[in-house]
Amino acid sequence: MYQCIVVDDEPLARQRICGFIEQQSGWQVVAQASDYEEAKELLVEYQPHACFMDISIIGGSGLDLARSLSSKINCAWIFSTAYNEHAINAFEIDAVDYLLKPYDNARLLDALNKAEKRVPVKSISRPDILAIKSVGSVEFVNVKDILWVKGSSNYVELHCDDKVLLHRETLSKLEQQLNPKTFVRVHRSSMVNVQRVKSLSSELGRYSLLHLTNGDEVKISSAYKSNLFGRLGLELN
Repeated sequence: MYQCIVVDDEPLARQRICGFIEQQSGWQVVAQASDYEEAKELLVEYQPHACFMDISIIGGSGLDLARSLSSKINCAWIFSTAYNEHAINAFEIDAVDYLLKPYDNARLLDALNKAEKRVPVKSISRPDILAIKSVGSVEFVNVKDILWVKGSSNYVELHCDDKVLLHRETLSKLEQQLNPKTFVRVHRSSMVNVQRVKSLSSELGRYSLLHLTNGDEVKISSAYKSNLFGRLGLELN
């Protein structure tokens, strides 16, 4: 599964790119951002295979951000802008593509194909059982019994129907192990099993809270809403 981050300060542009990527076999949007600092944190955390990067973003330049991270992460940079004068600078940092707005879906698909050739993805074995180590014992948990996961530093809380287990693993690494079609990131610090979502509710007219089958409630962050709604078969409003 290729993981991608979308960075653009225009919500509609992010929504369009994310929606297209999620329709492509083997691709997953793990996060999106509109400003420099948030994008930097997400890129360092996820180390994605590819990043769609608008050149003009809130708080800085997408080119400067990619340049500062190019030696730290192996990412296929795909830049998008309404201006062609930045193309030389983009390819100087080894961009795989440079999209001039407006562009069609054929250009988006071409960019994804180029990214696949640049950063080949390795197959990942998805465990059905997690071994949870504690003092003097090991408890085995069936992945399908996990409703949601909360991250805290180098540990995660595994929330099941009748118990909460502490597992020594980071949220990002656990997310890479689990099936992305079942476990979806909904916040910087949490992900949920979409098969255990019962309903959604809204605050200030926007869906922002998930209700799970065991009665737990999990907040939804706007940065992860597009991917979540796609998994639930909803349109992002």
